Amino acid sequence: VLNIPSWSLNNGDQVFVHGPSGGGKSTLLGMLSGLLVPNKGQITVLGQRLDNMSNRQRDRFRAQNIGYVFQQFNLMPYLNAIDNVLLATQFSPKKHTVALKDEIKNLFNELNISDKDWNRPTRELSIGQQQRVAIARAISNKPKILLTDEPTGNLDPETSLKVFEQLLALSIDEKITVLVATHNMNFIDYMNRVLTVHKGKAVPF
Repeated sequence: VLNIPSWSLNNGDQVFVHGPSGGGKSTLLGMLSGLLVPNKGQITVLGQRLDNMSNRQRDRFRAQNIGYVFQQFNLMPYLNAIDNVLLATQFSPKKHTVALKDEIKNLFNELNISDKDWNRPTRELSIGQQQRVAIARAISNKPKILLTDEPTGNLDPETSLKVFEQLLALSIDEKITVLVATHNMNFIDYMNRVLTVHKGKAVPF
């Protein structure tokens, strides 16, 4: 349960969201993405009231404006890396063209996803490569907001920091507002805002 009287973000903010497990971090991201709907209160994202939308409208809004890196990746294990990213563009204005595939390959290169892994089923990839594919999928539509739930939680410390730096660099290049929900306090100095979520309360700094 979340009880946040008021909270707002500016375009381009990089927000470090932390707090204990079960405190409400994932719920907050779910609300901001429209995956979850509040029982009461208002959620306005990019000038639009998510709580007033239908499920279909929220799905369309999310596809066009929000990237989401899930804690469990949510990749389709039998699809290869490229097709997993293409699948995420189904509801976006982008079309499946050669140019789009080239964009995805460029994104893979930026995230150090080896070309030998592009056409392999994602179930055959390492956890680190799956993590990178999930990040590429979230960024592929050039979202205005990127929500990440423990984006490097399954990686060793060295790889975790490297992937996080790549994610943040891409978001800065694309002028994307970023929220990173994580227990990893090593990331806090990279962000320009901090939000502590504890027992359903949010305390900004």
